[in-house]
Amino acid sequence: MATVAAGTRRLVVGVLVTLTFLLGLAPGPAAAVSLSNTELQNAVDGWAAEIGAPGMSVQVLDSDAVVAEASSGVDGNGEPVDASTPFVWGSVSKQFTAATVVGLERQGALDESTPVVDIVPRARDMLGDPATTVDDLVHHTSGLPHDITVTDDWSRRGSAVDAVATISHPVGTTERGSFRYSSLNYLLLQAVVESVTGESFADALDAEVLAPAETSAITDPEQFTEDVPPGHVPFFGSARPIDVGVDSAGLGYGYLAGSTGDLGRYASWRLSQLQGGEDTAPEVDTGEGTEYGDGLFHEKIAGQDVWWHSGAVPGYYTYVAFVPALDRSMVLATNRYGEIEAEHIAAVGRNLTTLVIDGSTTGLPSSSAPMVLGAIFSAVAVLLAIVVWVTVRLFTGQVRQRSLGGAALRIAITTVLGGSVLIGAYIGVPSIVGASLSVMALWAPDVTLAFWILLGTVFLASALVVADQVVNYSRIRQT
Repeated sequence: MATVAAGTRRLVVGVLVTLTFLLGLAPGPAAAVSLSNTELQNAVDGWAAEIGAPGMSVQVLDSDAVVAEASSGVDGNGEPVDASTPFVWGSVSKQFTAATVVGLERQGALDESTPVVDIVPRARDMLGDPATTVDDLVHHTSGLPHDITVTDDWSRRGSAVDAVATISHPVGTTERGSFRYSSLNYLLLQAVVESVTGESFADALDAEVLAPAETSAITDPEQFTEDVPPGHVPFFGSARPIDVGVDSAGLGYGYLAGSTGDLGRYASWRLSQLQGGEDTAPEVDTGEGTEYGDGLFHEKIAGQDVWWHSGAVPGYYTYVAFVPALDRSMVLATNRYGEIEAEHIAAVGRNLTTLVIDGSTTGLPSSSAPMVLGAIFSAVAVLLAIVVWVTVRLFTGQVRQRSLGGAALRIAITTVLGGSVLIGAYIGVPSIVGASLSVMALWAPDVTLAFWILLGTVFLASALVVADQVVNYSRIRQT
């Protein structure tokens, strides 16, 4: 009997040891890299220095609290940046709007399959297809173009409903159904929220998102003007301050503001929403390796499902990302942004994501500003050489015999070529970039100034060549 009992004990022990060994081989739940404040601070200091940002602030959070944070530099008023420093959130605002819509639908106050014109009748002229639904706006499938000549109006202080009434059918609108990113979708969503609730967008946002997340955001234009310090735009290798304005009809697409502390509390809350089933919400294919859901892009990064969105206005860049499987979210804000440096600065957000997931980072891509400015000023240098050459000819009395016909032909060719370049550049460049020269001056002031210098040099060179022909012909007639 004792032998049997001993054998039984050995069998049980053997089974337990085997199970323990096998469980040790089984993969456990994924875990984020343990990131200390010091490690994050070193990364933030390096990123800020590399992009030339006066200030930067970052938080990494789980669904309950901050797990690491770091800030660097100063704001536009020269005050040290920390987790309470206000930044403009740009298109990060879109996820707040989408979350507000989700909350209203959950209450039964809104159905995303409803045509927009049934809720906002004034949108009929703006939309290309009256069957466009609220869901089309959320997922950017309305066909509306991304037109910053219509959005980003810093003089606008009325509601989005009022703004919609003033916007005619945008040029470049396509058929609905395919993803086409456009802030106009979220301007319309703000109008939808205002119409459904019968109150301001700020009140609805507070009820559906800010209060549940136990956070806040700057939504009042006067508070925005008072509290938000100047941002910074690139200017010939330096950072030039810019007083950022606010579009009251654009809170839903890009003009919420607040600190990384405010944004971090929201990020913890939204992370828990994603973990609670929101990660299965409908998404559309963007055609660029990502999908787009409720105000967030979704893609695989470093082997993990990541939901993210970045945002920018002249002078500010913001980034928010969520990794539900690792119980991590992250927010980043910096007070430097210009469109010419978009990829250079946006890579910081991607680096933050991989740093949190697996501890890796990569070098930032080079800014395209030196190449663009170099090309413009190379053309200016060639034209200035022509100006100097013609000027020397005029003042030294060097004369080439020109017949009336020859002089007239050269004047005509110069006038046509110079005029074509001037008119073509003045009209064509804004058409290509999708912004007027005044808007370009906000997003890329150095490139815009260089562009004006180029146009002025073209005009001067053309005028001097014409003058050279006239003077030389006159001198020949006098001999």
